Amino acid sequence: MKIVNLLYVVSMAFFFVSCLTMEPTEYDVLVYNNTERDLIVLTRWDYEFTKQYDKDSGLYGDSTLYEKVKIVEPNKRRGFYGFSDKPQNLLKSTDTLTIFILDKEEYEGKTWSQVVDSAHFRQIYYLSGDDIRLLNSKVPYPPSEAMRNMDMVPSYEEGVR
Repeated sequence: MKIVNLLYVVSMAFFFVSCLTMEPTEYDVLVYNNTERDLIVLTRWDYEFTKQYDKDSGLYGDSTLYEKVKIVEPNKRRGFYGFSDKPQNLLKSTDTLTIFILDKEEYEGKTWSQVVDSAHFRQIYYLSGDDIRLLNSKVPYPPSEAMRNMDMVPSYEEGVR
């Protein structure tokens, strides 16, 4: 009987240890702020699984931004969107993630129309599913050399404003 109990305890210990090393159940697209200033990051997905709720309850009444505003502190990263699988496995080439990046001071206290009219975005990325795969779901700001041929404003060659 002692052997059975010992085997039970050992097998339960292995079970609990294996649970601790399991893969995460949610995956994000990560935006890395490689600057010394706080950045505001706003995002919009155009892909097959965009929820109607997200579209109906957009961030602003006059925009199609679906994700909440996130502040990305200097030299840190923030995750956007929780996927049940790695985003690069779910996204098609025709899917688009638009990322708007601006200084915190340019955003606070303004409506979306005022933000757009001021045109003070530091960067706007228009990333396809292929781009997300190439970046392994890790999007840096300022853009990296790997992003040279990706669609963005200003272009990679123009550099960051």
